Amino acid sequence: MYVPYPQTKKSGKGKIAALAALFGFFILLVLSSSVVVIDQTEVGVVKIFGRVQEKPLHPGLHFVTPFVTEVVRMPVYEKTMEMIGEKHIKALTSEGLPVFFDMAIQYKVVPEKAPEVYSTLKNYEIWMESRIRAHIRDIIAQYKAEDLYTENRELIQADIERRLDEEFRPYGILITAVLIRNIDLPESVERAIQAKIEAKQEAERMQFIVQKERLEAERKKVEAQGIAEANRIIGESLRNNPEYIQWYYLQVLDDFAKSGNSVILVPVPGNFYPGVNVTSTPPLILPTTK
Repeated sequence: MYVPYPQTKKSGKGKIAALAALFGFFILLVLSSSVVVIDQTEVGVVKIFGRVQEKPLHPGLHFVTPFVTEVVRMPVYEKTMEMIGEKHIKALTSEGLPVFFDMAIQYKVVPEKAPEVYSTLKNYEIWMESRIRAHIRDIIAQYKAEDLYTENRELIQADIERRLDEEFRPYGILITAVLIRNIDLPESVERAIQAKIEAKQEAERMQFIVQKERLEAERKKVEAQGIAEANRIIGESLRNNPEYIQWYYLQVLDDFAKSGNSVILVPVPGNFYPGVNVTSTPPLILPTTK
């Protein structure tokens, strides 16, 4: 005899299990849609029904309205926009010479202004690149080609950084550094610039030599003045005390004679000997070597 009741009971349990599994999946889906984790290097731009909210989500765990909320992550760490290879910069100098060079622009997005950057610019790097190229061409046109090879390159980089910062800061993008690299000029222009730099270095070297000689002349002048002053003082001293030099000479003569050397006699004034008053000219004994 056929009894259907046990099959009906088994079928009911299967439906309950299926409903429980479906409910659990729905719960997981709701949780995954309502929990958002933001990394330390980014902020979250919140969109509800496609409308961008003013306040961003900062790093950490956040709960949002599921299904109707979308969170767009934007990096806020310092990034580098490379303009190299086919994207290198081409500009004309004040002399009308074409120059080619690579460039790196370092920048970062202000976290609090990330929603504004997203809503007004969205693909902001593409927007930035077009304006960067325009500003660089305008600035390079104010300088000579040789300025890119000399210390004026730092002035050019600072000028570009200032101009770009003025352009992008109101949008919430800060320019932190501008670097010019791999400058390419016509070979004849490079040779002319190199020759000019070498001539300038030679002129500076000669200026240094002239300055050195001028200082040496001043030193010798001061030294001569010192010697002259010393001689004047010694002369004044001898004029005030003539007996000293006479005594000193006789002392040297006596020491020389005691050593066994021969001497010769020459006439001297009568007042040469201190303390002796003679009217005739007594002999002066001068030493001579054997």
